[in-house]
Amino acid sequence: MVALAVLGLTASNVASAETDRVGAYVGGQIGAFSADVEELSESGQSYGLYGGYNFNEWFGLEAVLYGTNDILEEDGISVSATSFSVAPKFTWVINDTFSLYGKVGLASAALVFESGSEELDFTGNGVVVGAGINAALTEKLTIRLGYDLTSTTLEIDDLGDVDAEYSNVTLGMHYHF
Repeated sequence: MVALAVLGLTASNVASAETDRVGAYVGGQIGAFSADVEELSESGQSYGLYGGYNFNEWFGLEAVLYGTNDILEEDGISVSATSFSVAPKFTWVINDTFSLYGKVGLASAALVFESGSEELDFTGNGVVVGAGINAALTEKLTIRLGYDLTSTTLEIDDLGDVDAEYSNVTLGMHYHF
């Protein structure tokens, strides 16, 4: 709803805006998150930051950091997730307002189980694949709708390894420098 309000307020500036210009950008995102870890399948909200640098109109490098609320909370145990990824980003500029992007890169992920004062962390490295659409609002502001899938093997010393997939559909807004 916030994005729609901003879109409505800046509609007159959209015609002069240009999406995915060369240079640096930084933004924030909210999302609908789900995790599939062995027999555990839970969902919740995600909150994160992203930024990058576009070397030209079709190639850039992007980093994303996000965490979740408690995706599971029962019997005094809460579970949350985090992820950090770095990926080359490939962009197809449709017009001055819209562009599509895709990315494939490396990710680090964690799943944290908390019970009282005890904490158990599953961590691992894997691959992130993402795609989305950008819409320029003004010369400096762009909104985006994106999807990232992170696939990893989470490890803990004495308990072994578990396969995990994080899925995150996000709405973000970023500022071009």
